[in-house]
Amino acid sequence: MCKISEISAPVEKRMPIFALGLFIMHKDGRTSFYVGINLKFAAEFDCMDEEFDWQQDDETSELVSRFETFLKSGEGHFFDVEEFEAIIDYYLDIQQTSMTQKAIDWASEQHPGSNSFKIREARLLTQEAKYNQALKILNDLDTLEKGNEEFYLAKGEIYSLMDKHEEAIDAYKKVIETTERPEEIFSNIAYEYESLNDYPNALRYLTKALELHPESEDLIQEIAFFFELTSREEEAVEFFGNFLDRHPYSKFAWFNLGIFYSNLDLFEKAIQSYEFAVAIDDEFASAYFNMANAYTSIQQYRKAISLYEETLKIEKPEAITYCYIGESWENLNDLNKALTYYNRALDLDDKLADAWGGVARIFVRQNMEKTAVKYYEKAIQLAPHQDDLKFELAVLFLRNHNLDKAVPLFEEVVNHNGEYVEAWLNYSLVMALQDKFQEAITILTRALEANPSDAKILYRRAGYLYRAGKVEEAYFDIEQAVKINFDEHQDLLQYLPELLDEPRFVEILDLYKKPNR
Repeated sequence: MCKISEISAPVEKRMPIFALGLFIMHKDGRTSFYVGINLKFAAEFDCMDEEFDWQQDDETSELVSRFETFLKSGEGHFFDVEEFEAIIDYYLDIQQTSMTQKAIDWASEQHPGSNSFKIREARLLTQEAKYNQALKILNDLDTLEKGNEEFYLAKGEIYSLMDKHEEAIDAYKKVIETTERPEEIFSNIAYEYESLNDYPNALRYLTKALELHPESEDLIQEIAFFFELTSREEEAVEFFGNFLDRHPYSKFAWFNLGIFYSNLDLFEKAIQSYEFAVAIDDEFASAYFNMANAYTSIQQYRKAISLYEETLKIEKPEAITYCYIGESWENLNDLNKALTYYNRALDLDDKLADAWGGVARIFVRQNMEKTAVKYYEKAIQLAPHQDDLKFELAVLFLRNHNLDKAVPLFEEVVNHNGEYVEAWLNYSLVMALQDKFQEAITILTRALEANPSDAKILYRRAGYLYRAGKVEEAYFDIEQAVKINFDEHQDLLQYLPELLDEPRFVEILDLYKKPNR
């Protein structure tokens, strides 16, 4: 029968990348701050800021005031084409539909030969989601407006809103050679490719835009987002490295370079990148946060704590920061401080599952296991798909021989994540503890389907096969396992020390033992 000491330890707690608008979980399981936003929205916000300033322009305000006085008094006022365009654009930007329509009507009456008002009428219909009507107006102008940038931009926007992204791309491409704002056109095209899930082309056009506008933080962040989305970390490191050679004071480029180094488990290089970012901006809270995560990954928990605390000085405290400080103190075995910070996290956000799980772990270590179960159950209720929490609770049940409660939790974990090796091993142990070796073997056979080259699983299955009297099958697994990882045969010997008395086993070890062992 297996010994309780063979229960696999829970994996080290991982952390989540904090983002503008979203959280992104990296391959290492940690969360870092990530500033990646939809480029089209970013462009629109930039335009809104610019247009807001423009709207406050005295000349525009005077034009709008004159027009509104004209509507009230009915007295004759003449506005030239450019003045009407400015008035209509003002109302379009603040989405005053009725005033936009009145301005278009008067403009068309005073200047019946100007097609620019028809283009603006199409934009108004687009705001009202009357896409087909808007498109009809533009199509009627098609032969007259060759080369008109406003015409093609309006057409591209309508096609985009209609989810006709290929047509939108064609419309935008028609003005690339003539526009004075090619970076905006490239950005629009990139957005359309993103909508088509064509990320390589989206990235290609974003890169074109960045070449023309290298100081754009939004473009840098969006490019980083696409590298992240397509799991092209090595390319991202090369891209941002080359970019920084030309633009060494781009804090967001250093920041994203750090993220990709972290994704590649190159934490020391990640730390150096974040240090450059905070050297450029010593109040860059998200860079301190990510640097703290990197220090945690190399188990420098005190340094991590100091950096997490730095973020608290710069910005409003967040529950997740307190939680991560708690985890760092937990890893330093200062349970009282860990508990203090977990509780601070819960004071700010009582729905933070990681903090509930952290308190549960503290109670386990303080031999308050019944209370720990309640905290784990609360954490799982809040985050039902978080496998680590279920795993930890299952292990707790296993240690207390509450096997019936452990089984469904392990089953949920492995069904959700077939690569969770420790869960498979402990799940099989539940069966072995009851001398149900065939069930344990079946579980590990399932595990090997998802992890065909995992030596731990092979060694463990070999042990159960041996106990079940299937010695030949056991030796087959042993030989496969030692080829993959020789050193882990020690785990098997803890379970079956008598194997050292078998010449066949010793012969296998001698055969695969590397020199100088």
